[in-house]
Amino acid sequence: MEILITEIPTKILKGRTIETSFARQETSKLWKAFRASITQSKKLNPTKFYSIQRYGSELKEGVLNLDTVFEKCAAIDCDLEKIPSDFEEVVLEGGIYAVFEHQGSPLDFQNSLHNFIQKWLPKSGYELDARNHFETFDDKYDPFSENSVELVWIPIIKT
Repeated sequence: MEILITEIPTKILKGRTIETSFARQETSKLWKAFRASITQSKKLNPTKFYSIQRYGSELKEGVLNLDTVFEKCAAIDCDLEKIPSDFEEVVLEGGIYAVFEHQGSPLDFQNSLHNFIQKWLPKSGYELDARNHFETFDDKYDPFSENSVELVWIPIIKT
């Protein structure tokens, strides 16, 4: 697994947010409605999408479980004038991130995350930060395809 350490500025994105948990699995519902709004808008033609998770301190403290409630955001980077009325402002906090590529289905994602947390992170000189975790992907991304590729951005801080 190749990890790139990069620092990004805070970004103001536009999108939709829901509160969910791992047990409720509402990601597809969020993205279906979000993509429908983009299609109906006709003015938007995004090429980069952001899937953002706001876990808060629970992840860093190691107390996440299937029932832990967190925010899930579907977002794009776009001009203020063009956004549909049902979109909201989504703040993506800047800072240092470990970035790696994941190819495959969401079911395979747990393996990628496990490798990062269990193998890379302990030897890296970094620890998890409580900022947003997110993935970026293009407009051709299909979550059901083994060929889909996304970039995974994990917030980290120097130990």
